[in-house]
Amino acid sequence: MLDVFQFRDFSMRQAPVGQRINTDSCVFGAVVGDDQSRPERILDIGAGTGVVTLMVAHRFPNARVIAVEPEPSVADVAQANFDTDLWKNRVGLLRRRIQDLDPAQCGRFDLVLCNPPYFQNSRLSADRATALARHNCDMSPEEIYASMLRFMLPDATAWLSFPECDSRLWLKSGEELGLHPFRQIILSEHQAAKPHVVIAGWTTKPTGGASPHVTRLLYRTAPQGELSPWMKSFRKQWFPAQFNKNSYAVDPD
Repeated sequence: MLDVFQFRDFSMRQAPVGQRINTDSCVFGAVVGDDQSRPERILDIGAGTGVVTLMVAHRFPNARVIAVEPEPSVADVAQANFDTDLWKNRVGLLRRRIQDLDPAQCGRFDLVLCNPPYFQNSRLSADRATALARHNCDMSPEEIYASMLRFMLPDATAWLSFPECDSRLWLKSGEELGLHPFRQIILSEHQAAKPHVVIAGWTTKPTGGASPHVTRLLYRTAPQGELSPWMKSFRKQWFPAQFNKNSYAVDPD
């Protein structure tokens, strides 16, 4: 039986294995884009069970959001999450590889997102679902960027997460394909912890040589172990006041 992950205004089913909702994906869904912008069409590449899809749908209530997820068992869970009165008229699912989709058929977007599996060269899990969730088996950084570019409108922005330890590779790959980074959000658990994830915002418009705006987000705990101020605000915004075993009170990592 699928367990349920409870947000303040909606709930989500989780896949039994593999594509589980975790802290990093929730942070990605909460910070990508610009709350002052008004995207009309949003594309979520490799959506998994749809946590980022639904978080951005919640944040941008006037946007049509399309999730792309080719893995059948994971897409089934995503479809169940989208088939509610809250989402059914503006959240859609394409059960295809992004490489096989044609912008002439599904259009282009003013906000494109991808929160891919991080591990490039590490040992694969024997479990297929876990391997797909954790390892970048199907697309290289260059293929991810190229796919994002194909679906971006001229004024669009794209947002991508990658491990901080490989940030030079990911940044170089995007720039070589003609994207320009304008924002970097570097995630650290606390002030004394090493950065481990970068969330980068990209545009197709040259930035005139300007460096991207870089912020460091201390998103989990203070060094003493209590919740960071950012995490307290995040939980207050997204999760019920009273937590239960299927909510964010139990850290899903």
